[in-house]
Parts: sequence; structure tokens; C-alpha cells
Amino acid sequence: MNSKRAIGRGTLGVVALAAMLGFMPPAVHSADEPLILKVAIMVPRSGEAATQAAIYNRRLGELTNNTVGLRIYWGAAAGQDREVLRKMRAGQIDGSPFPLEIISTFVRQALVLGSPALFNNYRQVDAARAALTPQMDQEAYENGFKVMSWGDIGRLRIMTKKPIHRISDFKQVRPWLYAESEMLKELYKVIGASGVPLGLAEVYPGLATDMIDVVWGSALLAAALQWHTYTKYISAKGLGFISGAFVFRRGAWDALPPVAQESLNKIVKDQARQAQIDMRKSDELAYQKLVARGHIPLQAENEPEWWAMGANVRTRLIGRIYTKQLVEKAEAIVKQYRDPGSEH
Repeated sequence: MNSKRAIGRGTLGVVALAAMLGFMPPAVHSADEPLILKVAIMVPRSGEAATQAAIYNRRLGELTNNTVGLRIYWGAAAGQDREVLRKMRAGQIDGSPFPLEIISTFVRQALVLGSPALFNNYRQVDAARAALTPQMDQEAYENGFKVMSWGDIGRLRIMTKKPIHRISDFKQVRPWLYAESEMLKELYKVIGASGVPLGLAEVYPGLATDMIDVVWGSALLAAALQWHTYTKYISAKGLGFISGAFVFRRGAWDALPPVAQESLNKIVKDQARQAQIDMRKSDELAYQKLVARGHIPLQAENEPEWWAMGANVRTRLIGRIYTKQLVEKAEAIVKQYRDPGSEH
């Protein structure tokens, strides 16, 4: 498989989420020099990604009379997600796109947006996000962060070296455990599997050395991080969606001059929605390309079993991560926007 061809648009799509959601200035700068925005992005640098970032960097300069600039730390150069968060709190990194697991450290109930086997289509995701995130934005701000925009990078799928058709199959493999994910830990408890904890940047070598043989992610993310090079199977249907948000440090955001805040807000307003649509298309295209180039689609032998597992995990986390009222609100939205003829 030509990995460069497979990851081109995928990397572009993931980076576009970060690039167009806004950037963060350092707390201290010279009045005679532009603000240098330090942004950490987990995906590796590619030609297309760098070009896209340069476009938004120029746009930011135009809107701020070249008083704001951008510096990106690609491919976990600034550390894993948890380390990036620590550096943001210390003022060493100014902004980053984070998954829900990291966002939950300052907006605990945000994890409801990542519940397994809850959302089945993008209408449900968009409606739930519109209804639930305004309060989450306020909580984030009170806890020291400015949420610029929420988004997702595609459907949550399983990619494996061995076929998995039933939940019990997880007991026969070595699945990856994202150490920050309380939901994944609970899921493995429910199904009786033993996950191998690895940071995001450690997944690729983990696959290469057979430390793990199952990973979770969208087709877009898996292609961008080249996980596809060591897997053979991919689930045909998703079990949810991978959501996150781009966040700033509140102190640095509050210290921005009005023109910079207005410029960042304008970039988001002008670009974020179309970028989200394009990213979802890119994720579907990435899945189709993986299948066309040899990945075998996995079909669940007992699909209701998977959805029941997700509901079980969601229920077990009530009171520990989110409230029963929030879960019921999300579930009501799901029912309102489910596909015709679908139980989900």
C-alpha cells in the first residue's frame, strides 16, 4: 500500500481542524514584534498540512495587520496530550486541539459526547453538540480555558490485524488502551479484555512490534498516523464519533487585543462549519480508500450486542463522569434525530 497517497488528504483534514479554529498568543511579547502563537498538533507534518497551515497563517496576518504569527509543533513534538495540557497551564504552549478525554479534565461531563454506541449519524452529533456545549463552554472558561470550537474527525472504527466480529473476540487479541480514556477502561472491564496502555505517539511502533493488534480511531486519523500500514481489517460501521475541541488558555485569550480576538472569531465563523463538512467527507473517503487498497471490512455478527455494550458502559459511568440528567438529554436527542427505520 502506498502510505503517502493514503494519508495525504487525511492529514490535511485533521490539521485543518486545528488550523482554522484559531491560535493562542504567548502571555508576554514585545510591542514591536508580532505575537507568535504556539500551537501543538499531534499529527505529523506533511507538505499538504504545512501548506494549509500557511494559508491560515497568512489570513491571520491579514486580519491583524501582521501583528500575530503562528508556530506549529507537529507530530507530538511538544509531547503527548497530557504533557501539552500541562505546558498550556504553564504558558509554554498556547493552544491545541484536544480529544474529549483531555477536555474532560476541565469539563468533566464533555465525555458524554464520546459515549460508545450512542450516536449513529452526524445529525445526532450536531444536535447534541448544539444543545450541550454552551454550558460546557462556560464551565471550561471558569476552569481556565477558552473553547473556540467543537468538532469531530470521523466515525469511531476498529482497525485490527485479526478479524473481530463479536465482543468476545476481544479476549483473544491485544487491544490498545488510550490511557486517558475512562470510557475505554470501563469498556474493557465490561467485556473482559485486557488493554495495552500506550500514548498516541506510541501506537504506531506498538503495532509494528506486535505489542498491540487492535486500535480504535477514525479512518482519517488512522491514515494520518499510518496505523493502516500494520492493520488488515476495519469495521464497516462506526460505534460512535471521535469528538474534540480546540482550546486556548483563558488568561492569554483575555489578554488579546480586541482586533486579534475579532480576527480569530472571524476565522472560526467563516471556516469552521465548512471545514467540518469537508473533514467528514475526507473520513469517509479515507475509509473507502483503505478498503479499495486491501483492508477487509468487518461486519458485526450480532449488532445489538454492541449497542447493548455501549449502553451498559454509559450507565456504569453515571455519577462518576456525568449526570443521569445529561445522559437522558443526550439519549432524547438521539431518538429525535435517528435515521428512518433505525433503532439508533
